[in-house]
Amino acid sequence: MAAYQAADTIGDSLRSILDQSRPPARTVVAIDGPDPETEAVVHAFGPEVECLVLPRNTGGPGAPRNAAVTHLRSSGDVDAYCFLDADDVAYPRFLEVATDLLMRHPESPIAYAGFDFWHPPEDPPSPEDPTGHGHSWTLEEYLERSGDKLLSFSVVRSGACTAVREGGLPFDPELRRNQDYDLTVRLLAEGPGVATEWRGAAYRIASTSHSASGVDAWSSRLLANESLGRHFRRSGRPELASLMDRYAGSALRRAARHLWIRADTGDRPAASRLLLDDFTKRRDPRSMAVLLMLGLGLDRKAAGMSAGDHRQIDPDVPG
Repeated sequence: MAAYQAADTIGDSLRSILDQSRPPARTVVAIDGPDPETEAVVHAFGPEVECLVLPRNTGGPGAPRNAAVTHLRSSGDVDAYCFLDADDVAYPRFLEVATDLLMRHPESPIAYAGFDFWHPPEDPPSPEDPTGHGHSWTLEEYLERSGDKLLSFSVVRSGACTAVREGGLPFDPELRRNQDYDLTVRLLAEGPGVATEWRGAAYRIASTSHSASGVDAWSSRLLANESLGRHFRRSGRPELASLMDRYAGSALRRAARHLWIRADTGDRPAASRLLLDDFTKRRDPRSMAVLLMLGLGLDRKAAGMSAGDHRQIDPDVPG
């Protein structure tokens, strides 16, 4: 669990993990730079929770998660990881169900549970008994509906984490956002995961989160897709590189639409430059078409968007 300035939420998250029907072998919190208040909450759990504190804040969960993985690897064998966030709550049977899925599907690198949306200060939703069997979850399905399955509510084989990048660590510390997306695409590019529709955790909705801004969220997705395109191109997988380029263009047009409808000073010129630069770089006529339709007030997707919350728009499909 990566954490920073999470003193108000991390206690509930840790209790939800320690109270699992199948508790984890070890629980490690990696705090992203000195944070006395969060450290005090974590230390209050005693030896049940191991606490690492990075010397400085890195600006995202990738580096502290990598530090936790390195710590675990240096002190014992690890079969699988669960990368829960410091503000979500896992239901009591989450690890049991996800681990059983992974054991029943030895070819899958990752096993997902579903999740409920949680709007504090309301209480977390009540969990239901697990039902149904696992089903395949492919890279194509994830790219079309990346919000349906989250890395936070999954169990990932440690061997798969080792193999996704040259350094052997799962997360790209250069990506300040969308590290989960980057890792998931790399995992599913090697083979489909397994998923259950049973909802195994409560996902906290916070108005201050990075994903609450459509511009920020889709700009981050653009950078992640471009990075993945370069990775697959270097790896000699041109079809996957082209696929990521296509989703990079989709994310760029989403970001441009959000800039346009937000209509603060400079937003529409910035959106225009973004789309024009994309047309020049990728020669994708869709970017020019979006610019023309925005200018004429005829862009249907922009009309259906919220200027503040990208979760209200359609799933991320190329367009």
